Amino acid sequence: MAAITGPEPGRRKRSTVPRTHLDMTPLVDLGFLLITFFMLTTHLIDQRVMELAIPLPGEAKAASNTLTILLDEHGGRFGYQGELSTNTTLQYLGGRALRNTLQRFGALSGQVGQEPICIVKADDGARFQQVVTAVDEIQFARIARFSIADSVTSGERSLLQAIRSDR
Repeated sequence: MAAITGPEPGRRKRSTVPRTHLDMTPLVDLGFLLITFFMLTTHLIDQRVMELAIPLPGEAKAASNTLTILLDEHGGRFGYQGELSTNTTLQYLGGRALRNTLQRFGALSGQVGQEPICIVKADDGARFQQVVTAVDEIQFARIARFSIADSVTSGERSLLQAIRSDR
């Protein structure tokens, strides 16, 4: 706090400028409180980033080395390999089945000499955490080329409904 001191009582008063005394203790305390606050609330860890391999322009390739993962609004994960046709059947990829399927798919594609490609498609109502989990599993399986689609085709939607009705 600031204090202005005047002449002591009983002494002659001179016309002098009164002395001022500025107490810096509260200002120093406030400074340390602000430093502590910003140290505790600041993120000191670098943000994690995910490297994405963006496809180069060129002609389209066959979908034989493609694994499509479908995510539904009930938390289910299903997949099929290749192109969607009338005799396509969905495989349930719950639990560790997604990781095992992705590892086997990557190994088989490597044996054939083709680079594996994964497509993650989320149905209406699918949670964002499902997509993140699927992408994490793709990264764990070391599959570099993948795509995320926000729409499921009508044929895939009918396959998902058929699976739900069987359960």
